[in-house]
Amino acid sequence: MISFNMLSSLIRALFALWALLLCVISIANAVMAFNKKKYLFGSIAVTLFLLIYFFWQVIFDYSLSESNGSLNVVSSAMVNLGWIYWLLIFLLLTIFIVILLVYNVHYERNYLTVNTIKLYLDQVDCGICCYKDNGRVMFSNMIMNQLFIKLTGTQLLNGNQFYEVTKDQILSIGLERWRFSSRDITIGNEHMTEIIATNVTSEYLKTQQLEKDKAELSKINQELQDYNLSIDEVVRHQEILQAKVNIHDEMNRLMLSTVSTDSKDISNLDKIFALWQENALLLSMEAEENKQEAMSHKIEELAEVLKIHLLWKDEPVSVLSEEERNIFYIAAQEAIANASKHAKASRMIISITKVNEHIECHFINDGDLPDKTITFTGGLANLEKLIKKQGAILKVNYDHQFVLSLVFLNKNYPNG
Repeated sequence: MISFNMLSSLIRALFALWALLLCVISIANAVMAFNKKKYLFGSIAVTLFLLIYFFWQVIFDYSLSESNGSLNVVSSAMVNLGWIYWLLIFLLLTIFIVILLVYNVHYERNYLTVNTIKLYLDQVDCGICCYKDNGRVMFSNMIMNQLFIKLTGTQLLNGNQFYEVTKDQILSIGLERWRFSSRDITIGNEHMTEIIATNVTSEYLKTQQLEKDKAELSKINQELQDYNLSIDEVVRHQEILQAKVNIHDEMNRLMLSTVSTDSKDISNLDKIFALWQENALLLSMEAEENKQEAMSHKIEELAEVLKIHLLWKDEPVSVLSEEERNIFYIAAQEAIANASKHAKASRMIISITKVNEHIECHFINDGDLPDKTITFTGGLANLEKLIKKQGAILKVNYDHQFVLSLVFLNKNYPNG
């Protein structure tokens, strides 16, 4: 069998090149394995590298010995082996090294590794940065590096410096808006800080447009309210004017009828007198309605000033007599004032209900309930003294909500 040293220089050179390629692949295998923390496969790759490097060194030593004539014992023994053994050893080493390379590549493509995580985080559309308490940056993706350069003009090297620049703010970077948020995390036993940068340009523009639309809508709503109020006011004035015209015409007609009637015609005079009485009654009723309207308007104004929404339920105020209405309006003012002052209420229901032979007026607010027994003092005490003269009752209940009740007893009420 021909020994390895008997091969031509070209063949030995091909073996040397083969060994060199296997050395490079073995180094790559070792780096990939250790990078994935696969220490067993990394050790195997290092062992294979040492073996193939040994054969490459033997070939290199023999090539040098041809010129200087000196060759160590180990190299001499190896080159005297048959070339077929060299071929078999190289083939076996090649198979092992290629299998290890295929495994590393397959693992890299099908399992999560540091490289795949880094590749993925570089492709997300938000910035990510993690750093230790001393400011050492452990990880930052491409977007975060670019943002820091745009903000400071320097590379991201210190996490504490980056936090001082951002501080959980929304910053304008170029034509975009970025929100920076930080949080503390623990990885293993290591305390770290994570900063996330999110592009909120679209949300910011939509928010601006929404604020603009809201302002315009509020303006339109106010204009509509003013318009409705003006319509109500015009209608009210028109009705008052028409009523005055009707009364004026009726009075003129009565005056002319009175003047033209024969003083001896008793029956005709009785008819005219009855018409005068009817007109006087109408004028008195109109004055009373205006007075009640003024009192009701005063109650509404007080509630509006104190920011309490009034809701009227059941019977109208007209079911009460004149004296009772006066007491009712005093009680309403006191109830609204106390609801705002003591209960911080925002809503009050005013209910007037006929129950058998008496009428109950309830003032119900949605404010805070008292934490102690209520005694009538101040305005409520004065109100209680006033209503006793009318044979009425004032009481409170605050089991589930605060209710001030005004009860008028044993009266003959109008039918509304």
